[in-house]
Amino acid sequence: MKKKILITDRFAQDSFLYLQQQSHFEVVRSDHPQHLPLEHLVTANCLVIRSRTKINEELLQKARQLQLIITCTSGFDHIDLDATEKWGVTVMHTPTANIESAAQLTWGLVLNCVNNIPQAFKMVKAGDWKRDLITGIELCGRTYGIVGLGRIGSRVAEIAQAFGMNVVAYDPYVDDDVFERLKIPRLSYEEVLKTADVLSFHVPRTLETDNMLNRSHFEYIHRGIVLINTSRGSVINENDLCEALEKGWLRSVGLDVFEKEPLNRNSNLLTYPNVILTPHIGANTEDAFFKASQVAANKLSAFFIDGSTSDTLPPRTPWYGATGFKGE
Repeated sequence: MKKKILITDRFAQDSFLYLQQQSHFEVVRSDHPQHLPLEHLVTANCLVIRSRTKINEELLQKARQLQLIITCTSGFDHIDLDATEKWGVTVMHTPTANIESAAQLTWGLVLNCVNNIPQAFKMVKAGDWKRDLITGIELCGRTYGIVGLGRIGSRVAEIAQAFGMNVVAYDPYVDDDVFERLKIPRLSYEEVLKTADVLSFHVPRTLETDNMLNRSHFEYIHRGIVLINTSRGSVINENDLCEALEKGWLRSVGLDVFEKEPLNRNSNLLTYPNVILTPHIGANTEDAFFKASQVAANKLSAFFIDGSTSDTLPPRTPWYGATGFKGE
């Protein structure tokens, strides 16, 4: 009997055809990732999702034939893992597909921030040519602070080193050999915040990382720092960030993620000329999209053919067990 695969969001056509051509699969697509068609949901054996599809108890109660969920994302706070465990559903993700894309966006924000590119573009577009008002900084010789030295954080570190920067990092859950391989000193969180000229976050959403950067930290953060967040919006307290911006403590800020998405049109973050905002596009490259689709197709094929699994959730990592994961 064929296994029914319900794809709920964007999925590469090549990977779709690969699954469709396998005789043991019936592949169905839905154009509504937030409202799955009940007639397909109740008979689906596998869901292939992205972050717009929320997996919760209510959905799982309807999907009684469900054996597998694969999210074409690295993050997984859109999945209630307690509920999937309760209902005996295997969950996998694609954590390596967007490493380059996320690191690239991080650096896109860094370079825009340190060279004031958005302000310069706005000036030229308005017919002005006041170059003396646009003054950037050089990165070579300055310090790049990384919070979260996992896959993406490590790649960001390598790029920083290519710019001739001194890299320091905080990550209590990564082994010493990662720091040693990258030749990066392991500092405390406070030390990183006090010494970094550029600071970026690359952490999952957990109880520990919620509100990880707030007023108490802005009080002692290195003045004139460039702050980047491409991980999770819950990491930075936005009200406290705005307060720090008002006080002139930060040189510039680049954010791809927010406490509430989409960002409210009346958000105070929109009022600062030295704040660059993007709509959660860290994984939005053609390459990451194709890689995630291909990896997902291979994973589900292997699961149903020989029962093999990889990158299963919850992750078998120290931070997950130690801090408590916070899903939506």
